[in-house]
Amino acid sequence: MLSLENAKDILFNELERALLVPINVESVPLWEAGGRILAGDVVAQEDVPAFDRSPIDGYALIASDTIGAAVDHPATLKIIDTVAAGSYSKKMLVPGTAMKIFTGAPLPQGANCIIKKEEVTEARSKLGSLSEVIIKRAVVRGEGIATKGEDISLGEPLFESGTVLTSAHMGILATLGIDPVPVFVKPQIGIFSTGNELVDVHRPPEHGQLRASNIYTLAEIIRQAGGIPVNLGVVKDRIEDVIQVYKKARQLGLPVVISTGGTASGDYDVIKEAMDGISTSRLFNKVAIRPGAPVVASIKKGQLLIGLSGNPAGAAVAMLLLVFPVISKLAGTKKQLEQSKGKLTTPIFRKAGLRGFLWAGYYEQNGCLYAAPFKNQFCGAMKTHAKSNCLIEIPAGKVNLPAGDLVTIWKLP
Repeated sequence: MLSLENAKDILFNELERALLVPINVESVPLWEAGGRILAGDVVAQEDVPAFDRSPIDGYALIASDTIGAAVDHPATLKIIDTVAAGSYSKKMLVPGTAMKIFTGAPLPQGANCIIKKEEVTEARSKLGSLSEVIIKRAVVRGEGIATKGEDISLGEPLFESGTVLTSAHMGILATLGIDPVPVFVKPQIGIFSTGNELVDVHRPPEHGQLRASNIYTLAEIIRQAGGIPVNLGVVKDRIEDVIQVYKKARQLGLPVVISTGGTASGDYDVIKEAMDGISTSRLFNKVAIRPGAPVVASIKKGQLLIGLSGNPAGAAVAMLLLVFPVISKLAGTKKQLEQSKGKLTTPIFRKAGLRGFLWAGYYEQNGCLYAAPFKNQFCGAMKTHAKSNCLIEIPAGKVNLPAGDLVTIWKLP
């Protein structure tokens, strides 16, 4: 059996060699770019702000006019204009003058500082118009000014290719006028279930039958990784039926096809033989993890075929640890499950076994992460997965971990 890391390296190498990661780039309107993966570095082509401006409501003036100003000896300046956001003044300040200015307005010509309106006294003429501003302290050159390029400078590298665009990125792209936006095309990933006992989710199962639930779990993991799941349905445990699905996936041009079920060594486990039936090159047959060990991977002419366990926990764990980062890379990003260290809240004992992963919940308390494994860890468990926000990793072999021991946790997406 391969280690998880070796299996992942093999799949990554095949992506680079045969699938040319990422496959395609497209331009989408900025309005629709949120959540997509940026296909190219973004470098600022302009300053933000593009001009010196006021971050406050106040008065623009010349600092030297306020030298020596005090409560008992104020400076009095003549107001010659008013500047609002979105407009500008054609006049130039000269010594002894000021302009009323509002938040976001460009700094007038000749001005070199701004004082808040709350700090001054406004004097009005006999006709009621604002004519003078009285300043009772010295104002420093540059005070109260948001300078050109203060937030973003021309030529500044901002976002790297592979960035998942969030609300914060969207605002900057809009500010810089980047529309449309180059993004990686979401890879379409085929997925199907095998099993004579399985029926479609819309059908009531008869005695001994089960609804095909795994493909819905795995489809959402595909979406979280940046792909688009393509439902190839539920297939009986017949080699020829599985081969037909693989042929259909090739006709659809799907770069990756994932199946769940039929990867062990029983009479009805047909995935390996079906892969052999279409002349694939086998990459590996098992991965040394529990649950989820029976992972089969093959490749044929740039198409990657991955077979996962039919057990809900085994399929989900292998999908999260091994396949999630592969699809992420195919989608143009580098997302993987984040790893951290946490203290066990309850002990874990085991006599023997493969490197294990347990459904768990982590939380932070007093600056420390704690990890609480759930009791129900059997392979058919689904509710435990739903309650979890992480996996606790335990080493292979005999395990005797008391409460308080540090363990590796893999945070779920």
